[in-house]
Amino acid sequence: MVVHFCGCTGIVYTIGNLVSFFGKENRNDEYAHKFNVAKDIAPGGNKAVLTLADGSKVNLTDVGNGEVSKQTGFKIVKTASGHLHYIVDPSFESKQSQEVTYNTIETPNGGQYQITLPDGSEVWLDAASSLRYPTKFSKNERKVELTGQAYFEIAKDPSKPFRVISNKQRVEVYGTHFNVNGYKDQLETITTLLEGSVRVSLLNDKVGNLLRPGEQAKLVADRFEVGPADVDEAIAWKNGYFVFPDEDVSAVLNKIARWYDVEVICDKRLEGTKIGGTISRSKNLSEVLRVLQLTKKIKFKVEERRIVAMP
Repeated sequence: MVVHFCGCTGIVYTIGNLVSFFGKENRNDEYAHKFNVAKDIAPGGNKAVLTLADGSKVNLTDVGNGEVSKQTGFKIVKTASGHLHYIVDPSFESKQSQEVTYNTIETPNGGQYQITLPDGSEVWLDAASSLRYPTKFSKNERKVELTGQAYFEIAKDPSKPFRVISNKQRVEVYGTHFNVNGYKDQLETITTLLEGSVRVSLLNDKVGNLLRPGEQAKLVADRFEVGPADVDEAIAWKNGYFVFPDEDVSAVLNKIARWYDVEVICDKRLEGTKIGGTISRSKNLSEVLRVLQLTKKIKFKVEERRIVAMP
C-alpha cells in the first residue's frame, strides 16, 4: 500500500532538538493532545550483530568493549561509542594468502553502528541495514555489499578503487564521502555525493554516471536520474534527525517503523498526503507522533508496538 503525508502551511516552532509544525488554527485541539502511552518507546541506538567468516555471530549490543575477535593478521575491537574497528597487523600484509574471507555486520530495526574497515574506510550503518566485506581487501579492488542505508568516508588509495554493490547498482570511488539509501521496500536507490567524485552504474554497465559534489543519482526501474541533492537531508539520519522534505507518508512511516522497531498500519484514506519537517531521532516515539499530529493531517492510535495512522 502506498500512502502519503501532506505538508501544512503555518508556523515552524523549535523545541530543543525537536522541530514542530503548527497550522494557523488554534493549536489547543484534539491534534495537540499528549499521548497516554503506558510504556513509551525509546529511540534506537547502537545495536548490531557481527557474523564472522566461520559463521559464528557476535552480538555487539551485549558484548563488552575491547577486543571482540582476534584472527590471523588482524583483530576486531569494539569501542564504548558503538564503533567497530579492524586493526590490521602490518607485518602480516605480505604473508597473507590469497584466500578471501568475509564478515557481515547487520543492524536490526532500532539499531545503528559505525565500523572502520580493514583499509581505514569509515562506514555508518542505519537501521535495518547490513554490510558484507572482506577481512582483507584484494590487490586490485576494495568491494563491499550493502543492503539498506549507509554513509561512507572512503580512505584514499588511487591504486585500488572502492566499490559498493547495492541492489542493481555499483558505486565506484577512490576516496570520497557519499551516502547510499537502498532499502528494498523503496522504489528508488539513492546515491548522494558530498565530497570527491563517484561513478554510479548498473551492474552490467561499464560506463555509468559520474557524480560531482552536491549531486545524487536515483535508480528507478533500471534508469538513473541525476540531479542536485539536498546533502543535509541525505545524511540527516547520521546526524540524528528525521527530515521529511514534503515526503510521502509511506516513506515517513517506514523511517519511523525502522528506527523505533514498531509496526505501523495506515488507513487508506491517508493516500495523497505529504508532510515536510525535521524531528530529532533522539526523542521517544510519543513525542514524534505528537508532532506529526500537529500538522492536523494525521492522527495515531498506539497499541503496544503497533501504531495505527488515521486521517
